[in-house]
Amino acid sequence: MSTESSRRTSSLFDAVYAKTGKGRDEVTRRALKLNGRQRSVLIMLDGSKSCAALAPLMPAGQVAAIVGELLALDLIAPCDGTAAAHASAAPIVSDAGLDRIRRYMVGAARTHLGLLAEDVVARIERAGDAGQLRGVVGHWHMALRDSKHGRATAGDCLREVRAALREAGVEA
Repeated sequence: MSTESSRRTSSLFDAVYAKTGKGRDEVTRRALKLNGRQRSVLIMLDGSKSCAALAPLMPAGQVAAIVGELLALDLIAPCDGTAAAHASAAPIVSDAGLDRIRRYMVGAARTHLGLLAEDVVARIERAGDAGQLRGVVGHWHMALRDSKHGRATAGDCLREVRAALREAGVEA
């Protein structure tokens, strides 16, 4: 492998990516018929972890190749401040604001729900605009409240999300 190719793969591997609006739509609709590994990588790239975090799941070369494919399909974008430009067309609030709220909700779900988090996370990620995200908040809160580990913090988490939605100009 050339030095330039190695450097390009390394930068792909160390970068943090988030789904674009097209990527979130693909998670929901499966229109592109991605293979299982492509779909898994797409789902796991949530704007909070680098590709390197996926290394334990599959060989690094495969992760880098899949990330390249997802980038080419415009399903993910680097989280460098430009990712918001790729999200859904007519948001009620800024994409950056929604992504911040989504990341908080996903983080709380994964922290407190364990294996049960995936359904809740999928619902959060499918929310294409502020109205849809607001509709998921109740389900997310109930899942936290009903969980063994989230029960104690569910109320605080809900207040945090409602405050963030209000701050973004969305009735919570």
